[in-house]
Amino acid sequence: MKRASQHPSRLQFIGFALLFLVWLPAPIARAQNDVCALVPDPHIFGDQILRCGTSLTITPAPGTVYGEGKAGNPPPASVQLDSGALLVEFHASRRLRDFQILTPLAIAAVRGTKWAVEAGSDRSSVLALAGTVKVTRPNGANGVMLQPGQGVDVTAMPGPLTVKTWSSERVQALLKRLGQ
Repeated sequence: MKRASQHPSRLQFIGFALLFLVWLPAPIARAQNDVCALVPDPHIFGDQILRCGTSLTITPAPGTVYGEGKAGNPPPASVQLDSGALLVEFHASRRLRDFQILTPLAIAAVRGTKWAVEAGSDRSSVLALAGTVKVTRPNGANGVMLQPGQGVDVTAMPGPLTVKTWSSERVQALLKRLGQ
């Protein structure tokens, strides 16, 4: 797990560098879309954005705890969001056609879009900013499709998910947390 606001130690940096080298295949001729790197967030001091070429950009809100959801070469096929909020921009590539954010209460999956996901102990919220986002419960039940400006709150309560057009105040509050 990674806490977005922590500064990496020298040992963590060396570990990340070694892990990065393991990801490189033997000839080192990877497409630029496959190279992932943590870069400083110009809007929030101390936080880092995960960029995987032009395919994937993940911007965490301060204090967000998240990590790679499934093993594999970069870019990851999914990310586990435990708490906090992520702004995600994904464009399908030859190597990665789908991407999803996994929270304790919801799965937000796309083929190419921009969206925000917020996770807490009792609720996960998903907002589509561009494109289409499919949101389901972890068991795959009660899925809904979100269009730009629409959001859904997922709780542990059983029943259908309700898609709503979020108020501009709620959208702006979430985007402000994400440095937008």
